[in-house]
Amino acid sequence: MKKVTPLKAIRAKCLECSAGQPKEVRECVILNCPLFSYRFGTNPKRKGIGIGNPSFNKKEAVSA
Repeated sequence: MKKVTPLKAIRAKCLECSAGQPKEVRECVILNCPLFSYRFGTNPKRKGIGIGNPSFNKKEAVSA
């Protein structure tokens, strides 16, 4: 059985809420939903952290 990450579970819930329509998830207007900022399957609080960040140095991360 494959493990589901919390972000993937949130994305699945958003798709369920919007009748399985990704366009409806993108256009969601329910701003007071606690999952709203996570609806794309990403954590907005981690923006700029990790490999996607140009200043990220993989060698430094491995040695840390």
